[in-house]
Amino acid sequence: MFDPLKKEKAKVQQAKINAELAKKYSQRQFEKAKYSSKSFISSPTGIAGMFVAGSINGATSDVPKPISSVVVSLLLKLF
Repeated sequence: MFDPLKKEKAKVQQAKINAELAKKYSQRQFEKAKYSSKSFISSPTGIAGMFVAGSINGATSDVPKPISSVVVSLLLKLF
């Protein structure tokens, strides 16, 4: 039987296959990036880098918060 939409159906089927492959590739790349990040963070270089970044952030903070501000924020968090 004559099917006038045969080419369009084939294109839709190919698009579904391409989308599925792209999704699998994206998930694989995400897992690879997550594993690489975890392994870097847990390495001595990553730990030292986090320590240095925290030290710089602590050393460059403008003015420490007054004690009353800390106590008020702590009480607000409790309730």
